[in-house]
Amino acid sequence: MFRLAERPIDELPIRITQAVELDAPPDEVFAVLADHEGWTSWFGGMDRVRVDGLAYGVGALRTVSVPPARVQERFSAWVPGERLTLHVVASSLPGLAAMTEEWRLEPIDGERTRLTIDIGAAPARWFPMRGLVAAAVRRGTRGATGIRGRFPLSR
Repeated sequence: MFRLAERPIDELPIRITQAVELDAPPDEVFAVLADHEGWTSWFGGMDRVRVDGLAYGVGALRTVSVPPARVQERFSAWVPGERLTLHVVASSLPGLAAMTEEWRLEPIDGERTRLTIDIGAAPARWFPMRGLVAAAVRRGTRGATGIRGRFPLSR
């Protein structure tokens, strides 16, 4: 596995932001995010999750498979109903120096949630093709919006 640095998202040069509105309150959405093994049912392309230590809270560690990559993630923020922040700390593929994801939940009218997924990445200094890294990160994380299938809008 290739080790990655844990860096704040605002320090990373490649940024991808996605937002979805979900027909559930933030606490229900957070419960789905906190269910590690459940991610394989809605995160497109993710086919395996293994909890490697703490399962919940700051410091929780898991390994996920999003072929062709396998990455280990450590959570640095865990605020029920509000936010998760995770850092990719190791990857089976070379090319990344750092990758951070922030999942923010905002209530909309008490019954719905706006989920904003902010992803930041930095290519390894030796890797010459930043555009290739950005495309790979975008492809590997596009399944995040699959959470819509768990909470379809009823309107």
